[in-house]
Amino acid sequence: MAADETKKDICVKCNNYFWIDKHHILPKSVFGGEGDIVRLCPNCHRDYHEQLGTKDLKIKNRQFHYDFFAKWMAGGLAILGLLYFLTDFA
Repeated sequence: MAADETKKDICVKCNNYFWIDKHHILPKSVFGGEGDIVRLCPNCHRDYHEQLGTKDLKIKNRQFHYDFFAKWMAGGLAILGLLYFLTDFA
């Protein structure tokens, strides 16, 4: 990864301040780098690709990739909300 593609920032998934990867929601291998880019920490970036899997990564339907990303993000937000709720009562 080029030096200009990575910097410290807040991950949009876990809200941790860490070295950030640029993640293409639409896979570069299928869509050639078109589409939105989000900043994810290496752990969340790896988790996303493991959740998606190699077979689904090659799907050429843009809406599939946007929907999958939205569901994946919502899962992380739900977990963060639950953790906040549980720690509030501790």
